[in-house]
Amino acid sequence: MSVTPCLVDRWAEENNNIVRKWKEYENRRQPLQDVRKHCYAECLKLQQKIQGLPATTEQLKLEITTSYNTLILSLSYSKPKETQHHLTNSLVRALEAVGAQVSKTDLDTLLQAVLKTFGGTVYQPCIHKLLLIQWAIWLSEGQFESILHLIQQINPKKKITPSGDLLAEIQNLTFSIQEDPFLLVAMAAKDLKDLLHICTFVSKGVEQMRKENYTEALVAFQEAATLSSPRALLAHIHTLTGLCFTKLGQPQSALQCYRKALEVDFSYQRPLYQSSLVYRQLGNSHAEIEALHLLHSAVLLHTERDSSSTPAALISPDMLLGSEQMAFISQVPSPVLILHTLAHRCVLSDRNSEGAEFYLDLLASLQSDSRLHVPMSDALPVPRIPVIYLEAAFAVLKAKRFWDAIAICEEVIAKTADLIPERLLLEPHHHSAGPTELAAVGVESEAVEEKLDCVLWSGAAYFLQGHAYLQLKDTKEALTSFTRAINQLVKVCVKQKYWTVNNLGQTGDSDNKVATLEALKGQTLAGRGMCFVERGQLKEALRDFQLSLQASSGCRNTEMWLVETLWRLDRKKEAAAMWKQNYNSTDSPTPVDLPLYLQTWQENATHLDHSNLNEKMEKFIHSCGDITMT
Repeated sequence: MSVTPCLVDRWAEENNNIVRKWKEYENRRQPLQDVRKHCYAECLKLQQKIQGLPATTEQLKLEITTSYNTLILSLSYSKPKETQHHLTNSLVRALEAVGAQVSKTDLDTLLQAVLKTFGGTVYQPCIHKLLLIQWAIWLSEGQFESILHLIQQINPKKKITPSGDLLAEIQNLTFSIQEDPFLLVAMAAKDLKDLLHICTFVSKGVEQMRKENYTEALVAFQEAATLSSPRALLAHIHTLTGLCFTKLGQPQSALQCYRKALEVDFSYQRPLYQSSLVYRQLGNSHAEIEALHLLHSAVLLHTERDSSSTPAALISPDMLLGSEQMAFISQVPSPVLILHTLAHRCVLSDRNSEGAEFYLDLLASLQSDSRLHVPMSDALPVPRIPVIYLEAAFAVLKAKRFWDAIAICEEVIAKTADLIPERLLLEPHHHSAGPTELAAVGVESEAVEEKLDCVLWSGAAYFLQGHAYLQLKDTKEALTSFTRAINQLVKVCVKQKYWTVNNLGQTGDSDNKVATLEALKGQTLAGRGMCFVERGQLKEALRDFQLSLQASSGCRNTEMWLVETLWRLDRKKEAAAMWKQNYNSTDSPTPVDLPLYLQTWQENATHLDHSNLNEKMEKFIHSCGDITMT
């Protein structure tokens, strides 16, 4: 059955009008989602009208072009299987137009027949457009072997690489991409081919990264970076290249890549975050904090930006790479993590005023925006909310904002008051193949660690309040806070005779929590001991310093306070013997990974002059003839 030329012309004009409508919105750089849907619906209607008649060579170019436009517009809506079904039908129709018959159930056979039938003919450029759609479908599904086989069939006369290297085959690929000036397309075949080319390199690179083959991934990304690509994708590529260099132990090369990524797209946040991690690795805390500060500023600038205002590309890298790969490629820290990391690093670098302000900003954000509570998939998880509050209290305390610290701690105390158990008896169960687990008497196993956390948080809050009052010279309130902290902490009893901090600097969250409990007990008792010294209650101070060292041995500051207390009690020989033992000791306490708010204090309200104490001890020992004292 012949199709009249006027009908073909009318359908061609209808196709062109649909494409012009899409291009009009695309050129405005604000294509609307509903416009794309409308254009897709119109293309689909036109395709159905054309396919309502038997396939003929007279309308073959028009039919394939219409099918190509329909498939291009449908890629963002349809599932890969649906798109594949429509594409297969289009290829079968093309074969039927020239009188060839083939089963469409075997896709590989169908593709071979199409390439053999139309190779070298005037229809080859049209057929290659449809094969680009096939490439896109397989790329979104990560079917690299299928893509390799397709490309090898397209270039049968080209020398196939011995290893069947997909990336090398793509570089050698020759495609017929001539456009018909009388039949408009929604996306030029050359543009689609170039995008598929670069996205395949990126996808293969990410696959190699996940297999920890960083050298192979680096080759793919470096080649991808030489190709023409959208700005956002190029920024991703530079960042991924930097990640490979980091894994390969080349931090300076990684920093250069992150800088390139920012030069391409400064709104992209991941390179700034990765730069901060590299600076931390290099021990450059100043540069790390500056990178985090820039990252925080970028977040503030772009948080309110509506994603719908971003021009919607017809075929985006996100679509071709798939959601799983894009989640890996564009992974960025959450706003909470960024601000927390910035505040945390400032405090650790003794930039106390800045750290305090950032922590207060973080608390305000947590209170005002519940969306920020949702954790992102980051390498560094966001701490629990009470931990952030305790760190904030520690930060403002170091910044000498004592009343702010007291108020923040009061929030933690109030929130945990009803969750503190009357008694928590823990029994550690050691497994040969894994970390320690905790069981409790009278408590469901899944609630044990949560109850222990609440005790730790409440005890730490009272502990920090005690230090705030101590620095305010209010020893009465400080004594009350330290005592309340101790009363909370002693509610937890670990049922094992030789369970000590030295056993706990291993793996396992339970071990760290019990180690933290013991360290907090030691620091709290030492704090209360200092209060007693200030109040002249030396016997009580002596008891607390001794108990402190039993709970957490090796604290030199507490040992010196104990020596000072013995001296003031006129137990000078004991003081001198202990001082000499500690002074000559080369033993160092087993390192324990303590939370920020329990880190070593740089100053105390009642600072002990170690040089003066050392001078006293040396004079006394010299006067005694350096004899062994009992």
